[in-house]
Amino acid sequence: MKRILIAGCEQEISSFNPLPSRYEDFSIAAGEALIAAHSEADSCISGFLDSFSDRTDLTLVPVIAAAACSAGPLSAEGFERLSREILTAIDATTSDGVDAIYLSLHGAMGAIDEPDPEGFLLESIRAMVGPDAPIVISLDLHGILTDRMLRNCDAIAVFHTYPHNDFTSTGQRAARLMKAILDIGARPVMARIFIPALVRGPELITETGLYGKIIDRAKTMEDTGEALSAAVLIGNPFTDAPELGSQSLVITDNDPVLAERLALELAQAFWRDHEHMLADLVPLPDALAEIGTRRGPFTLTDAADAISSGASGDSNAILAGLVEANYAGSALIPIVDAPAAAKAHAAGLGARLRLSLGGTVDPKRFPPLELMVEVESLWDGKYTHEVSRMPVHAGPTAVLKHDNIRIIVVTQPVFMMDRAIFLAHGLDPETADIIAVKSPGAAVRYFTFAKKNFVLDIPGSTSANLPSLGHSVCSRPMFPLDDHVTFEPVVQHYPLDERSAA
Repeated sequence: MKRILIAGCEQEISSFNPLPSRYEDFSIAAGEALIAAHSEADSCISGFLDSFSDRTDLTLVPVIAAAACSAGPLSAEGFERLSREILTAIDATTSDGVDAIYLSLHGAMGAIDEPDPEGFLLESIRAMVGPDAPIVISLDLHGILTDRMLRNCDAIAVFHTYPHNDFTSTGQRAARLMKAILDIGARPVMARIFIPALVRGPELITETGLYGKIIDRAKTMEDTGEALSAAVLIGNPFTDAPELGSQSLVITDNDPVLAERLALELAQAFWRDHEHMLADLVPLPDALAEIGTRRGPFTLTDAADAISSGASGDSNAILAGLVEANYAGSALIPIVDAPAAAKAHAAGLGARLRLSLGGTVDPKRFPPLELMVEVESLWDGKYTHEVSRMPVHAGPTAVLKHDNIRIIVVTQPVFMMDRAIFLAHGLDPETADIIAVKSPGAAVRYFTFAKKNFVLDIPGSTSANLPSLGHSVCSRPMFPLDDHVTFEPVVQHYPLDERSAA
């Protein structure tokens, strides 16, 4: 009976977040605990598992999966320990034989001294299992697909939606690739084209934007059978790595000529529109002037401090702007501030105290702001994401009231890609005039009730004002970091070794 090993390692980082993440930031599930962790989740692993639920001719072996909230680069010590734990678990399982491996990865992970953690893991796993066991992976479309990754896997399924709502279906597409290899003897060949562009803005919303039309073509390639898999990855522009950029990827069954033609089609379509795929950012004073005294709700998107993209979450820029403007409406603002949360819990419900808010991680960008606040409510920070149905552990949490502004202060950085940070703490965003949204894509999915969304031009380690960040590692020239960037497509074909198609 064939054995398919299941494993994963997922984190997205911002190289511009000054605080490294740690091994302790990862949630790790091994064996049957991995199955339990994904049984009710909207995740790639759950989709992959479900796709094989009716198969009696093979065994799915849950090995280990690690995941962490987006953050700064993983410390060298943290990655050494994490990678050793993952590889040791896989190595122990392969001793009973392995026919195939599925890995749920992100693609925009980064560690100090290791800019390509996913490539390192894949290379190490390939060395363990040899050249013949197929390795199928799934990736976020913000992944940075590297040469080392492509050399050490057989097929890849990539998200097709942004904001992401196809976690489960991407896992199912990965399972379809695995079935094609194991059941009908498919021999995947890949064509990849690097595109020297970093993009960030509303045209990337796949339901409505220009990028979505290109992804629709990739989906059609898969749906009609032209390709086993097709994607355009846009990278995470905040993970400053040597192979950062955008790229097209097409996988066919032993037809490299077709894979090249389709990859060129996608890459050229993307390049035609790339200049339009930047955010139209609004200065905070201009947004507040337009809102004026009107009743909301209005959303202020703070993509510059998007924890889901790797930011620190401790920005107080919107809070400071509202205070400076003497804004009279009601507002909801989440912020990561462990000292403030601790002081609020120590003071207790109803206490009034003067707190320093923001800038606990990134004070150069966010000078701490002192305010008088009232402790309105206290929480343990445990709730569930809307976006994935996965549990949240934000640590001790407090809702603080300053005049008409409510500040949700959490201890740990957590994804804020939906309404859960508000609803879980007794706050209804539909009743507020202004809601600060620390996610570039959340407003169009979960805050559609807002009269208008403003994407702000404010500081942060995930700012869509990309030239302001200070990239120093990625290849150059690169749009929009440099002027007059040109694109001459170069197709790279995989596999390159003895597993190559005849």
